Amino acid sequence: MSDITSVHNLTGNLGDVRRTNNFILSIDGLEGSSLDLVVQKAFLPRLQLNVLELRHGNDAKKYAGVASWEGGQVTIWDTLSQLELDAVLAWYQSTYDWETGVIGNSAEYKKAGTIREYAANSQFIREWRLQGLWISELDLGELDASQGEMKQISFTIQIDPQQSFAPSYEKY
Repeated sequence: MSDITSVHNLTGNLGDVRRTNNFILSIDGLEGSSLDLVVQKAFLPRLQLNVLELRHGNDAKKYAGVASWEGGQVTIWDTLSQLELDAVLAWYQSTYDWETGVIGNSAEYKKAGTIREYAANSQFIREWRLQGLWISELDLGELDASQGEMKQISFTIQIDPQQSFAPSYEKY
């Protein structure tokens, strides 16, 4: 009789059950080479096609229009060291300098990054490579002594059109 608590790795095309809480967001070009963030909640890229409606007589046909890529909200646990928090703030400040009121140069503030989703066995990943990342909204969280919750930082990330909407799969 097998032990009901044992874990068996699934192989082949069967795969493993995905969990929504097993992932990381890496931003290239911050904190040296890359900054890995401990994510509580993050977006996956969203692609929407605008609908064009062309009328001919009493009929209307619909066609695909402009593609619109959307990023979204990221919430991280505030486990950042002073260097890591300074790197996130400097990234945001390169987009909009709150001291001078100047909008930055997109060649400097747009970054590349990766959202990695790990399988339950922590060996297999599914990842989305993202281009043109920049922070459009930053919320450093709140201080609340009445709660025992972990402090969070939230920001909204915008993205550029991507080379692929589908994730890539790699083994480590």
